[in-house]
Formats: sequence, C-alpha cells, structure tokens
Amino acid sequence: MTELENTNLNRSSQDVSIDINALIDILLESKKLIISIASLFFVFAVIYSLTLPNIYKSKASMSVLEAASRTGGGGGILAGIANIGGLGLAQIGVKGPRYVNTVRSRGFFKHLIEVNEDFLPTLVAVEGYDDELKKTIFNPDVYDEVNKKWLEEKPHYLDAYLVYLGAVEILYHQERRIIDISAVNVSPLAAKEMLDSIIFEADGLLRKFDLERSAESLQYLTTAIPNTQQLAIRGAMNDLIMNQLENQMMAKIGPNYIVNIVDPPFVPLHKFSPNRTFMCVVTGLFGLVLGILFVLMRHFRHTKRKQALES
Repeated sequence: MTELENTNLNRSSQDVSIDINALIDILLESKKLIISIASLFFVFAVIYSLTLPNIYKSKASMSVLEAASRTGGGGGILAGIANIGGLGLAQIGVKGPRYVNTVRSRGFFKHLIEVNEDFLPTLVAVEGYDDELKKTIFNPDVYDEVNKKWLEEKPHYLDAYLVYLGAVEILYHQERRIIDISAVNVSPLAAKEMLDSIIFEADGLLRKFDLERSAESLQYLTTAIPNTQQLAIRGAMNDLIMNQLENQMMAKIGPNYIVNIVDPPFVPLHKFSPNRTFMCVVTGLFGLVLGILFVLMRHFRHTKRKQALES
C-alpha cells in the first residue's frame, strides 16, 4: 500500500470518527426531547395495554381410536367400491383428519350453536370473568344471561363462524395419531366449556352420521344379496355386512367413538395474552428510535437551510 493510500485511509477514519462524534453531540444536546418522545410512546403503550382484556387459553389432547376395516378374502373390486362409497367406515388413518375437518367446518359450527344455545353467547358476548364467584360475565348490553335472550340482533352464524375460527385451533399429528385442540376466551371458564362442547358434539355427530350410513348400507346389502347369483360376489357382500355390523358395534359401545381424551380441557389459571410488558418495551424502543430520527432529521434540515442561506 502506497503512502498516498495510507494517508487517504487515515483521513477517512478521522472523518468517520468526527461524524460519529458529531452525531453523538447532536443527540446529547437533544436528549430531553428524545427521552420525552420515547416516554410518550411508552406511556401510551401502558395505557393502551391496560385497556386490553386478559385472554385465556384452554387446551386438550386426544388420541384417535383407529381400527382397521375388514373386507374379507373375497373383497377385490367390491371392497374397493365399498371404500370409495364410504362403507368402510373404520379405515386406518382417516378418522383423525376427518375429525379435524369436521371441527373446522361451517356445518359443524351451525350444528353446534343449534344444539347448544349457550355456545354462541359464550363465543361473542362474554366480557370478563368473576374470579371470586368463578363465573363468566356476559355483556349486559348484548346478552341477557338469566333469560337467555339477545338484547341486540343475534349474530348471523356466518359472522360468528369467523370468530369461531379465530378462537379455536385444532391440529392433527399423524405420526402419533394425536389431536391437539385449544380455545381462547376472555373468561377461562368459558374457554374450557367451549372445548368440552366442541369435543363432545364433534364425536357425537360423527357417530350419528356413521350409524345412519351403516344402517343404510346394511339395508341395501341385505336386499341385494338374494338377487345376486355369483357366489364370489355374495361372499364379498357378506363380508361387507360383517364389516358394517362391526362398525355399528364400535359406534354404539363406549363413551367415545372417534377420539379418546388423553389430556382433558382445563380452566387456565394464567392469562395467555396480551403480553403487556413486551408490548410496552417494544413501543418504548420504537419511540426512542423515532425520537433519534426526528432529532437528526431536524438537525440536518436546519443545517441544509443554513447553508443555502449562506450561499
């Protein structure tokens, strides 16, 4: 490196040092303004965060009660048609996704609010929780809890469905055949009750649907067998009848049909959100950065204007 290059490098380093020192001096001169702006943002964040209600999350985990469908030795093409038509109701691997898709569906939500009149108010009309009485508090301007009457126009189920999707989260872990489900609400008790209703109704609805489908299948098969001449097809149809009888037995016994509760819903003790400390710190830092930028912009604008007047 030549002497000239060394000289230029030293000058550049000195210029950078001078510029940084000048910037620090500018910021120190206006530190009160910077601190005031940051404090203003911080105070605003504190006030705003205190207006936000506490949100509680209840969770549950369920194992999927899978069972292999039996189609018999003479199944062949007829067994494949049965699976496509939904006659093999207990196929491995389909119950978990089916349960999850049911819980997420508009049809299920509509069914849920029709059979459980408390679910919709719990979802959209709750404003808090009385910790001493262990009781959910409803907005008195929206819903009359005692008379179970809406004081405003009852929300349409399609509008409430959007709230439902935001409040309920459900995931299926295929490798473990576990379903995790959670619900949030401003009342911890309401969050737990929502999960209880969803789990019970989804399992019951699928049980009812499968029993009806199985009964229709049995009626068709028992009517069709006498009219079937080929022995191979008659044997396959007999296997399908046995399969449907097994499905009906599994659907009718036991308290659960699709899922078995591993970790039941609970009433959470601590809030899930908002994180007020994080919100205030981030907003205060944002105000600090904004204050620094404002001071620097004001200084450089003033300098540029001064230079323009001098020239």
